Amino acid sequence: MKVRVFLDPSLDGLPVKQKITEYIGLFIVSVTHLLLFSLWTSPFYRYWYGCDASFFSLVGRGIIEGKVPYRDFFDLKGPYFFFVEALGQLMAHDRLGAFLIQIPFAFASLVLIYEISLLFISRKKAIFVMIVYLWGNITTLWGGNTLEEFALPISLACLYIILRAVVIGKKSFRDLSVWTVMLLGLCLGMGVFSKISVAAPVLGIIAAILFDNIVAGNIKRFALNFIYLLLGMAIAALPVIIYFGVNGSLSDMIYCVFGLGFSRSTDYYEAFNLTWELKLSGCVFAFIFAILHRNRIQKEVSIILMAMSAATWLLLHLGTPFYYYFTTVYPALTLALILFLKVYDPLFIFENWRQGVSIALFFVFLCYYVPTGLDTVRTVLYSRQDSLDDPYYTNAKDIGALIPECDRDSVFSFMIDMQMFEINDITPCCRYVVNLPYFIELYPQALTDILDMLENDPPKWLIIGDDFEGSLPEIYDSVMEKYDCIYENSSGQLYLLQE
Repeated sequence: MKVRVFLDPSLDGLPVKQKITEYIGLFIVSVTHLLLFSLWTSPFYRYWYGCDASFFSLVGRGIIEGKVPYRDFFDLKGPYFFFVEALGQLMAHDRLGAFLIQIPFAFASLVLIYEISLLFISRKKAIFVMIVYLWGNITTLWGGNTLEEFALPISLACLYIILRAVVIGKKSFRDLSVWTVMLLGLCLGMGVFSKISVAAPVLGIIAAILFDNIVAGNIKRFALNFIYLLLGMAIAALPVIIYFGVNGSLSDMIYCVFGLGFSRSTDYYEAFNLTWELKLSGCVFAFIFAILHRNRIQKEVSIILMAMSAATWLLLHLGTPFYYYFTTVYPALTLALILFLKVYDPLFIFENWRQGVSIALFFVFLCYYVPTGLDTVRTVLYSRQDSLDDPYYTNAKDIGALIPECDRDSVFSFMIDMQMFEINDITPCCRYVVNLPYFIELYPQALTDILDMLENDPPKWLIIGDDFEGSLPEIYDSVMEKYDCIYENSSGQLYLLQE
């Protein structure tokens, strides 16, 4: 029995009530963490809106109203993410809907990190791993309501299932069930139809399995696993194809998610730099630890960790290094930290050079994320009152109050972030609603479509922000010919179509 307990701590006779109590505690921690640090959705900061978070909930609200992503909202995030946003808006309107849908995903992530920890280490050490994750997440949460936080529990669930099979079940990668491999394909498909970088941990796990099949010379098993993976991906793709096919926008979805997404991922308007690499320091720690300790870790586990951290590092070098993208690092980081605590049990500092290198790399991660997390903590401690007296919110409300209810289906904007629309509960009447200068650069047809709209079916109202003339000179000239500015404040200018 002691051997079984060592292999699987959940078999230590823990009463069901105590397990439920633990989960209740994790739920409370998850909700509290979101209440404090999800600045753009938490009820504690009800007048703070984030640009990206507002756009995502706006698309979710649009789906509820009968609009279709990509046809009515031009963006490159995948449909599964927007479906989650729509579910949140079904639960409640505006920021509250986003906050409510965050809760089960945040809770699932924390539970899975805890359960993965218990496969290898004690509960006390598992708490330390969760503290490291939660502290890093203060930074990568980035205000909340981002794709990465919704994708995280999916990656962690795949990791837990595979680890349980190889650690507890003592299975090799050639013994995995059909359903397990299909599930990995399903999750990979959901990731691909969200954003390829969020699927990096799952892609790494799959690469580890297929690599092992090839190295073992089991080509038949490799072929079968590949077929099962494709079948799982097909299951993920089917509802997406049906939904957009029925709504006549399948080609729009494919172009935006894959064509535009590829262009975006290879367009480096920010060069690689040290800060980018510091944000990825968790991946480096995980990969180097796995390499240095491959003889002290079960073979399958070390392969998973190496492949998962490498895939994450590579895919997070696509596009730009926004903080919230690096939420995808946590599966590799937490597994490496868990294994470090297992290998060095009891822990004696400077036990060997391999340990020293691992600790140094882990401290690089801490030295970057602890100070950046403290910035958010200071905001929570000292700036909450600012959220209740936010001038942007008040000014945005003043602009929205001048637009009659009967005209709210004829409002568009240039150089204005989506907070304006969410604050006023308005849906833009044109699909090119965010990042317009950048999207025009990637997709010149957008400029043609907007000029055609202004010529033949102009919206009655326009809300315009700073540097309109400098950023969009062709559109500026057309607007100035047809619209009059009737009101302005620090949040924007309101234009009315001339009679």
